[in-house]
Amino acid sequence: MYLILGAGMLYAAISDIRTKKIPNALTFPLMLVGVLANTATGEGWQFALTGLGVAFALHYVLASLSLEGAGDAKLMMAVGAFLGWETMLEATVWRYVFLFPYGIIALTVMGRWANFIAASRWTLLKAQGVDAGERPEPTLLPFGPLLALSVPPAIQTDWLNFFV
Repeated sequence: MYLILGAGMLYAAISDIRTKKIPNALTFPLMLVGVLANTATGEGWQFALTGLGVAFALHYVLASLSLEGAGDAKLMMAVGAFLGWETMLEATVWRYVFLFPYGIIALTVMGRWANFIAASRWTLLKAQGVDAGERPEPTLLPFGPLLALSVPPAIQTDWLNFFV
């Protein structure tokens, strides 16, 4: 199961870098395979559907707030279907742990620091009520690679059971 999910995550990362999209043709079959694999291996379809459902509830909100894209949300639903809600939640936490260093590297590789600074300045001025002029073009980072990096440590850690 890890191999199938890992291959899907790698494909999503590459696709997101190249096209800025994670295709539905990947995410929906991954969700289905996660449910079927857990049904066949004994975890059960309830385990998989709970993971998928919790991922939907959380990541739908994040996507609605424009904190991630719809493809990112659907990819995390597939993670929930494969690994359950607890590991999916830990992967979400790891994503935010890795976001700062990932952002620095991605902005450097993409050559978008000037744009990022201009957009940050514009946002601060708008927050102060100052006419900041025309909004700079947003710099969108592909989250696919970040999500792919976040799943392995989530599998290895067990933070949620630490608190129980």
